[in-house]
Amino acid sequence: MIKFKIPATSANLGPGFDCLGLAYTLSNTYKVEKAKKMLIEGCDKKFTKSDNVFNRAFLATMKVLKKKGSYHVHYEPTIPTSRGLGSSASVIVAGCMTANLLYGGKRKLSKDKIFQIASRIEGHPDNVAPAIYGGLTASTKLDNGTFYTSKFIVSSKLHFTALIPDFTTSTEKARKILPKVYKKSDAVSTISHSILMTKALQSGDFNLLKNAKVDFIHEPYRKKLIKDYEYIKKKIEKDGDAILLISGSGPTLLVISKDSNFYKKINLKNAKAKWEVRKLEIKK
Repeated sequence: MIKFKIPATSANLGPGFDCLGLAYTLSNTYKVEKAKKMLIEGCDKKFTKSDNVFNRAFLATMKVLKKKGSYHVHYEPTIPTSRGLGSSASVIVAGCMTANLLYGGKRKLSKDKIFQIASRIEGHPDNVAPAIYGGLTASTKLDNGTFYTSKFIVSSKLHFTALIPDFTTSTEKARKILPKVYKKSDAVSTISHSILMTKALQSGDFNLLKNAKVDFIHEPYRKKLIKDYEYIKKKIEKDGDAILLISGSGPTLLVISKDSNFYKKINLKNAKAKWEVRKLEIKK
């Protein structure tokens, strides 16, 4: 039996829509072994059918390996599902890794090849890139249909906290709420701010981070799907010591602060929903 972990991730990070992503030490654990027949344990039964994303990723990777075989996998999930913390990306990467580790032999696929397969299944690389490479990643799809990513080191001056609610949102609904057409000025502004965001996360310059978080592409629309968003934003950003972003498509909210103990000061007792405050560490 082989045991491995795949981390939780936050995509977008404000202006880096479908591009930027962060990986955390919070992770799902997978125990896998070869088997004559597919067996998936440790998760909701609706995710154990043959059309689930883990199995799709496994079969896609087996096709590239030109191998046949099956598996027994036992999940030990800690990443909340449907919360914007990359749970589906974790499962996809795990499916690819299972095939590669069990059947790759001496010709195991490279991280880049796994990245290509996982990105095609996910449809965009912003979550799978940090799930595979760790840290901060900036990713894109090239004109030839392949995916490209670059990894950056996140400054130790910055500290991260997830605010995880007791409700879910679907990625499909979060995408449907976005407009089909944007103003040129909004697109240009968001692009420029995403560049600044990358620099701020690398340098730990908190003043730059506060100015870089501006987004016109997804957050103004997706915040409407998140209960307590405005209430929490005022609470988090009132003293200028932290910023609030939507993690992925939500509803989890990401707090970035310059104080390592900021998470202890967060009090959301008057919120309509129940929110779990969870300190996060960056997976390097």
